[in-house]
Amino acid sequence: MCKRGDSRLSPYTGIVRTDEASAALLRFGNFELDLKNGELRRGGVLVKIPPQPMALLALLAENAGELVARDEIQRRIWGGQTFVDADRNLNVCMAQIRSALGDDADAPRFIRTVPKRGYMFLPPVERVAPPSPVIAEPRRLPWIAPAVALGLVAIVAGIFVWRRPAPEPSRVTIAVLPFESSSEDASLSDGLTEELISHLGSVQTERLGVIARGSVMRYKSSRPPLRDVARDLNVRYLVEGTIRRSGQRVRVTARLVKAADQAVDWTESYEDDAANLFRIEEESAAHITAAVLGRLFPRGVLKTGIFHVTDRAAYDAYRTARTLENQGSLSRSLDFFEEAVRLDPRYADAYAGLADACVAMARSGAPPEEMFPRAAKAAASALELNSSSAEAHNALANVRFWFDWNWAEAEQHFRIALRMNPSYAEAHHDFAWFLVAMGRTEEALTSLRRAIELDPFSVRVNMDAGWLLLEAHRFDDAIRQARRALDLSPGLQEAEACIERAQSYKGNRAPGPAGAADPYSLALHYALSGDKVRAMRELDHAYESRSVMMPLVKVDPAFTSLRGEPAFEALVAKVGTP
Repeated sequence: MCKRGDSRLSPYTGIVRTDEASAALLRFGNFELDLKNGELRRGGVLVKIPPQPMALLALLAENAGELVARDEIQRRIWGGQTFVDADRNLNVCMAQIRSALGDDADAPRFIRTVPKRGYMFLPPVERVAPPSPVIAEPRRLPWIAPAVALGLVAIVAGIFVWRRPAPEPSRVTIAVLPFESSSEDASLSDGLTEELISHLGSVQTERLGVIARGSVMRYKSSRPPLRDVARDLNVRYLVEGTIRRSGQRVRVTARLVKAADQAVDWTESYEDDAANLFRIEEESAAHITAAVLGRLFPRGVLKTGIFHVTDRAAYDAYRTARTLENQGSLSRSLDFFEEAVRLDPRYADAYAGLADACVAMARSGAPPEEMFPRAAKAAASALELNSSSAEAHNALANVRFWFDWNWAEAEQHFRIALRMNPSYAEAHHDFAWFLVAMGRTEEALTSLRRAIELDPFSVRVNMDAGWLLLEAHRFDDAIRQARRALDLSPGLQEAEACIERAQSYKGNRAPGPAGAADPYSLALHYALSGDKVRAMRELDHAYESRSVMMPLVKVDPAFTSLRGEPAFEALVAKVGTP
């Protein structure tokens, strides 16, 4: 056991060490704690953990089976210093340790909390001397590991061959991580995370950048050390928290953490009756947003959004719709969005969600003549209730672009959406498509870069970047981007199709089969095959049926061979793109 009066801090890691343990390894379960080098390994693989949590873990493991009091921990880890947030910092350290060990405070396997007293390390600990150093040949890693690592680094660093720029010194970047919760409160966790991302993205818009939902939800089931998360997402701050139930009460705890040193800048808890989940979500999001902004921009002016508290049934329908939409079940989500607005006709977010889902369905192959008007109606209802809804403006912009071919109104609504929420990655992504169709390629690529900076791990954003690069006639870049999408989602058929199309445009591969019966797709196939007559016939059909892809006809590289042909130029003139 550790002789507590004989401790010191390691000059390298801050880990508490004793003379007896200075050269020891502590083993428990499949973990190994190297006290000399300040490393935690699981099955031989390094587990990253910040210095202070590492010091606390070492202290607890050296005293396995004994209660280590909170004041003893403060004396040993922080040198007996007293400070306002001592308890909070200790709680954060414990959360980071549990994350590294995969432990659960409610059903602990490694560390048990003794309320108001301290902590006890549960598993038996074996102390062994480390092996003497030997000279060995470097171990060869499997090929796939460095390949995947390089792929992910490339995605995070930027798209095509660009480096991701460092954040502007005056601009604060932040990520809201999924709140930890039981399965019973998973829906509340998702909802609160989404609400916070939306709220934070809509305030201090010139000074704050917020990572999109798609990239933070990858940390829902597995949470690496916060330093790694911050590095991967390229942010300076992280918001994280927990949702816990006690009887009929729900308690939400949130923390603002600095990425540089994992210090807790702010933390607070909110509690309400479990019957008021919809109110907990909206009010907690509003309180957390205000508190975070107050810490980041003490002299800033808080621009509040419109928070409409609805009834429980409408809230449940809305959350179900969002869950289905995020899972890709767009058709099923429509029914629940409709149910939410039926139960509460003043539910602006539900109308906006309905509009967004209808646009996504139309762009995925559903009848555009049905889906786009339905989206326009829902977006208009949302804007009547909340004119600052970025989601509703973006949905309406997509209707005006892909279906109405009203370029001026489309751009107007895209720009309003981005003014309302400059961190809205989907709007940057959608606006990029509009800009490339208008022939404004450099602007389109700038908007696309911004979308990926805000949502670096989104398969959809990274995959669509490949297709958009095709439309921009950047074929080699499109191939590289599609391969990066494959790194995120191995076996993604759409990525393979993008690569094949790019090779066809470069003349390195014959066009694939005609595929679906959509007239625009058929026209593309015939044009690449050299059959201009059939290509023009199908393009006429695509125009008459208002095919979704027609706004791109002027810039689409598939139709390079038709340019200058009177019939083709006449068709382009009828579509009316600049």
